[in-house]
Amino acid sequence: MFENLNQPYPFNNNFKHNARTIGLVGMGFVLLVLYFQPFGINFLKSEHDGYFVLGAGIMCVGSLFANTLFLPGIMPRAFDSAHWTIGKEMVWNVWLFSNLFMILTLMAWFVNEINFTDLPIFRTGALALLPLVLLNLINYNHSLKDKMVSVIDNSRRHWFGEEKPEVVMDSDLQLVAENGKDVFSAHSENILVFHSSGNYVEIFVLEKNVCRKKLFRQSFAVVEQYMNEKPEFIKCHRCWIVNLAKIEALTGNSKGYFLELSKLDFNIPVSRNNISTFRKLMENRMH
Repeated sequence: MFENLNQPYPFNNNFKHNARTIGLVGMGFVLLVLYFQPFGINFLKSEHDGYFVLGAGIMCVGSLFANTLFLPGIMPRAFDSAHWTIGKEMVWNVWLFSNLFMILTLMAWFVNEINFTDLPIFRTGALALLPLVLLNLINYNHSLKDKMVSVIDNSRRHWFGEEKPEVVMDSDLQLVAENGKDVFSAHSENILVFHSSGNYVEIFVLEKNVCRKKLFRQSFAVVEQYMNEKPEFIKCHRCWIVNLAKIEALTGNSKGYFLELSKLDFNIPVSRNNISTFRKLMENRMH
C-alpha cells in the first residue's frame, strides 16, 4: 500500500492553465455557496453575508494562486515534476486544505455579523474542501481530455496510415513521443526554446531562418532529463529551457527578468534562482 505513494504522479506546471483553472474555481465557489446554499448554511440573511462569501472566494483564489503558481517558482526543486509522486500530491492537497480552512475561519472572525456558531468546524471544513474539490476535478478533466486526444491521434494514424514526423538526417537531437513511435529530430543549433504546455512540449525551431512552433506529445520532465546531456541548453524557468547560443540579452529588474532570443518575437522569463547564473553567462560572453 505504502509503495503506491512513491508512484509517479503528473504535476501540472502550466502557468496559463493553472491561472485559468483557479479563476474558474473562485467563480464556481462563490456561485455554489450563494445560490445553492450547501451544507445547510444560509448566507443570504443580509447583504453582509454576500460580502463574506465574495471575500472568502477572493481569498481562496489568492491562496491557490500563491501556493500553485508562485510557490513552485520559488522552490523549483521541491516541485520538480520529474520527482512528483502520489504521496507528495496527497501532502500537497492537505497543505492547500489547511490554508483554505484558516482563510475561512479568519473571514468569519473579521465579519462581525457571522458568529463561529454559524460556522462550526465541520461546516468550515466542508466549505474549505469545496474549492479544492473543484480544482482537482478541473485538473482531472483536463488530464482525461489530453489522454483522449492522444488515443484518438494514435487511432487515426493507425487506421488512416498517417505518416510519422519527418526525421532530419544527421540530426544530433532526437526526442521520442509518449506513444513510443513519433520522433522529433533537429539540429541543436536550430532549436531556440522548449516550453511546457500541459502534457505537450512546445518546441520553437528555426526552419529556413524562420521560427516555427512544433507541438510535441511528451512531458516536460522527460525533455528536461534528455536535455541535461546537452550543455548548450539550460533551464531558465520551471516551464522553459533555452539554447544559450541564441540568447541576445538579459533584461528586467527586481520585479522580473527576461531573456531576449534571436528570431523570437517574445521574451522568456527567468526564475529568481537562475538570475545569477544567467548574469554570469552574459558577463562571460561580454569578455
